[in-house]
Amino acid sequence: MRRVVMIVGAAWLAASTPVQAGDRDKALEVIQKAIKAHGGADALNRAQIRSRSGEGVFCLGGETRFTTEETVHLPDRCRVVAEPQRARIILVLNGNQGWNQPGGMTQELSKEELKLRKEELYVWWLMNLTPLLKDEFQLKPLPGAKVNGQDASVVQVSHKDFPDVRLFFDNKSGLLVKSARQAKEAGVSVTKEYYYSDHKEFDGIKMPTKEITVLNGSTKFSEVKFNNYKVMSRVEDKLFERP
Repeated sequence: MRRVVMIVGAAWLAASTPVQAGDRDKALEVIQKAIKAHGGADALNRAQIRSRSGEGVFCLGGETRFTTEETVHLPDRCRVVAEPQRARIILVLNGNQGWNQPGGMTQELSKEELKLRKEELYVWWLMNLTPLLKDEFQLKPLPGAKVNGQDASVVQVSHKDFPDVRLFFDNKSGLLVKSARQAKEAGVSVTKEYYYSDHKEFDGIKMPTKEITVLNGSTKFSEVKFNNYKVMSRVEDKLFERP
């Protein structure tokens, strides 16, 4: 059931090379264009506290349909409630603590599981784009790519605490259309790619209403359609306590 809980982010662990000052400037040009395309820095900063809801299908081993409701207080807190096949699963992350509640029984996340879930939440944080302006991130432009047949600029994001993530931005619209990183599923190292599309405006920001996750370049992992985003000024701390 864990694979249904967080339908997030994608991955690629690229070889680490020194980032030149000019490289960062080029990458920042792409990021700044994307920030503007998604609604501007002020709107995106507000959106670090938000919720979204939707429904989707998990594709491995047959189709499993589910609904999902997710609340985040980025960079390190989230609550996900997923309901596949009449079951109910709750996942909560709160800094260096995390719990999973499948079928009403709360379990503390193992050290490895907590690490993996924090890496997923990290990708959500990067999707807000404005954190990338901070010096703690190393940015490097990579050769352009095609995403869904359209030209895209690619920026590699490096951080001392997390695996490298590649972000893909549509050249015409400036919107974030894909992310990629190295991750694990069921203990196996995989490349996870998340495709973001059908962007719509909610509370002043443009967010994707469709996400497709692909493993190792060809295996469809999940598809989710989000029908609502809500930006909030605050959320109650108890939402991120042990469920």
